[in-house]
Amino acid sequence: MKYEGELTFDVLQKTIDFASGKTYESREPYYDDDYVFRGPIIGPITQQEVKRTQKGFQITDAYPDLETRPFGFTIDPDNPYRCYYMERWEGTNTGELSIGPITVPPTDNQVQLPTHIMSINWTPEGKIMYACLSSPLDRWEGTTNGAGAVFGLLVGGGVNGGSVSVGDTFLRLQQRFFHAIGGFGRNWSVEEEIPDWWKSTARGADPNDM
Repeated sequence: MKYEGELTFDVLQKTIDFASGKTYESREPYYDDDYVFRGPIIGPITQQEVKRTQKGFQITDAYPDLETRPFGFTIDPDNPYRCYYMERWEGTNTGELSIGPITVPPTDNQVQLPTHIMSINWTPEGKIMYACLSSPLDRWEGTTNGAGAVFGLLVGGGVNGGSVSVGDTFLRLQQRFFHAIGGFGRNWSVEEEIPDWWKSTARGADPNDM
């Protein structure tokens, strides 16, 4: 995702502004219509799926004091439209976790997740086309036994996160089962919504195909 021509906005500052947003509503204006999110075992997820997941999963209700704590912003030396930064999420599980039709009572645990890296790709128009989240950098850090991002918040909320390894056969079958039954919190978006520019056919925890 590289573009010709000079930048017309401050990529670093715009990424800081985006990362400082605490709600989906504050971040939504930054997303391109063809936005895709990908994590190690999650995605590709479109903007439409992000919106549905926010409504169904309600992670901020389970962790009302959740802080993502972004820091270390830096521009990719090979792509001025790409910015990297780190996050170290922490919060207290004082509300119920809603996972589709399942409700899990709060644990009141104070939770700190391992640090992970975020990568944000901007378009020349100043919209985010692609966001990528890394695996935890140090699995010994935090209080979630090495689980990061949403999986770490599930562990902090008393839910067994299970395997989070790329290529794990059971995890891939489990993901396909939940994808087939539909509902909130899909591991990847429905095929009809995934933008044409996204070429990989790997879904969720599938191994890389390109």
